[in-house]
Amino acid sequence: MTVIYKTELIGLVLLVPVCLLHAQETQPPSPTFEVASIKPNTSGDFRSGTRSLPGGRVTITNLRLRDVIRMAYGLKDIEVIGGPAWIDADRWDILTAAPPGNPDAPWDRMLKSLLVERFRLQAHLERHEQPIYNLVFARGDKRLGPDLHETACHDVDCHRMSVNGSGIKIGTMTGSAQTMAELGVTLSRYAERRVFDQTGFEGRYDFRIQWSEDVSIFTALQEQIGLKLEPTKAVADVVAIDHVERPTPD
Repeated sequence: MTVIYKTELIGLVLLVPVCLLHAQETQPPSPTFEVASIKPNTSGDFRSGTRSLPGGRVTITNLRLRDVIRMAYGLKDIEVIGGPAWIDADRWDILTAAPPGNPDAPWDRMLKSLLVERFRLQAHLERHEQPIYNLVFARGDKRLGPDLHETACHDVDCHRMSVNGSGIKIGTMTGSAQTMAELGVTLSRYAERRVFDQTGFEGRYDFRIQWSEDVSIFTALQEQIGLKLEPTKAVADVVAIDHVERPTPD
């Protein structure tokens, strides 16, 4: 089965290409962080994640640049292709704060501006057909596993995702107040394909997934949270990197 995922951006390019240049000339400047600090993470720790903090602050801990770029392009799962080897080898800590008086500023757009300014990122969108996974129920009765529960906390401080382990062979993934779409984004790093949520869940959930050399991440998903990854193909956006540079740490 082939699934086609459409985006407003691609539709705009296809439908009104004559207006694109004019739109670029008249659109307001991209929002930027008031404060941003970027440092390489050389701890050797496999744990990584992001946190949204009060006052419009966001922390990114121990992430590869490829994952940071993915987040900047809409806070969704999107494949990033191309680029030098160090964007997968190096890891980064990024601390940011939104402009004063504007804690709800679009931090994905501000993150994209930061990547352009500090990493000299140049990239463009393409559309490719590629193998993907759909995140679906493992059981016909849609019964959930013992380690997935609807969250009792709806405060922004509860929104946490953490992964600890040695990649696809051994790991523990815990999430607090996460959407299924956010779980899919994180799973894509370990399932080695993009993961699209097809559960229909609209709330936020707490979960814990543990996998090992004896219990794969695919088996752990089914046994522990009652979901599974169903292989298929989709035409979807990818971000193609044209240029990027290591930043000066601060």
